Amino acid sequence: MKLVFLVLRRLFFSSQSNFLFKITNIVSIVSLALGIASLNTVLGAVNGFESKVSEKLSSINGYTTINHLFEDDFLIDQSVLPDFYSNYESSLVPYVEKPAILKSKYNSSNVIIYGLDNSDFKDFNLFNSFHTSLEIINENNVIVGSLLAQNLGLSIGDEIVIFNPLISKRTLERNKFLFLEIKEIYHSGIDDYDSRLVFIPINTVQSYFDLDSSISGWMNFDPFLEIKDVDYPFYQLSLKDRHSDLFEWINTQQWPIIFIFSLIALVSYFNLMGSINILFYEKRFNLAIMKTYGMSNKKLSVIFIIQGMVLALIGAILGILLSLFIISMQEKFHFISLAENIYFVSYLPMIFSINNAVYTLFFSLVCSILFSSVSLIYLLSINPSKILKN
Repeated sequence: MKLVFLVLRRLFFSSQSNFLFKITNIVSIVSLALGIASLNTVLGAVNGFESKVSEKLSSINGYTTINHLFEDDFLIDQSVLPDFYSNYESSLVPYVEKPAILKSKYNSSNVIIYGLDNSDFKDFNLFNSFHTSLEIINENNVIVGSLLAQNLGLSIGDEIVIFNPLISKRTLERNKFLFLEIKEIYHSGIDDYDSRLVFIPINTVQSYFDLDSSISGWMNFDPFLEIKDVDYPFYQLSLKDRHSDLFEWINTQQWPIIFIFSLIALVSYFNLMGSINILFYEKRFNLAIMKTYGMSNKKLSVIFIIQGMVLALIGAILGILLSLFIISMQEKFHFISLAENIYFVSYLPMIFSINNAVYTLFFSLVCSILFSSVSLIYLLSINPSKILKN
C-alpha cells in the first residue's frame, strides 16, 4: 500500500504536472462542488419548508390534540379521567372550542372561539411577538387575528361583541351577548386562522356557553412528546392528520425536486469519468512502464480509484460548504420570497442538516468509486507494449 500512495503522489500531485492536467482536476472539483451544493441546498429547502409550516400550524393547534369520540365537550372529573392523563398532565393544555359570531361597530363575522387558561397563553408561539404580558390577561379580554381585525376595522383597545347563534331565544337579553375588549392582534400568516380564530380566557367561555368546567380536549405543544395509551373513548389527532392534504402535497412536490437535483449531481460524476480518461492519457507511458515492471492491475486500479475519491472528497466538501453559505444567507436576508397567503410563509425557509451533508458526502464517495471503476475497465485492458511502441 505504501507503494500505491508513493506512485499516486508522484503521478498526480507532483508540481511538474502540466497545465492541462491541473485544469482537468479543477474542472472536476468545481463541477462536483456545484452538483453537491445544489443537491444539499434543495434538501435544506425541502426540510426547511416542511419544518416551518409544521411550526406555524402547531403554534395554534399544537402538535397533537386529544378529544372525546362522542362528546364535543366533557367534564373534567377525577373519577372519569383517562389513564394516560396522569402521565402527561403537565404537558397537556386544556381548551374549549366553540363557534360564534363576532360583531364590531361596523360589521360582523363568523369565528371560532378558543378558550384557554390564563397560564397557558404563554405556550402559544403565536403570541411570542406580543409586547404585553399575556399572564395578566383578564376575563374581558380577547385576542383576534390580523385579517379579522383588518376586515372589521378593529384595533387594540376596541370593544367587540360575541354572540352565540345557538343560544336559546328564551335566554335573557343581557345574557345573549358577551362584551369583550381586544387585548392583542396576532398574525400567523395563515389566512384561514387569522380571519376566524379568536382567543379568550377559558373561564369566560365556559361561563358564557354554560359549560361549567367542561373542556373540548387537550393540546400538546411538545414536538418530541409521544403520548401513548390514548384509549377509547378518547382519540389523538396529530398535526399531519389534521392537515393531511397539505402534507401530502408537500411530499408529492419534494420527491420530483430531489430526484431532478440528484440527477444534476450525478451528471457531475461523468466529468470525473472524463477526467480519469484524460489522466490516463497524460500518464499512459508511466503506467505502461509500471505495468511492464510487474505492477498488478489491482494496484493500478487502487491508484486511480483513490485519485477519483480525492477529487470527489474535495468537491463534496466544497459543495457542502457552499450550500451552508447559501442556506445561511437565505435565512438571514430572505432573498427568495413567497406569497404568504398561499405557502403560509413569506420566504423560502432552509435548514442546513448535518445528516444531509453526511449522506451527500457518502453518496459522492460511492459514485466516485463506481465511475472510476467504469473507466478502469477499458483502461486496464490496453496492452502496455502498444503504448510504448507509439
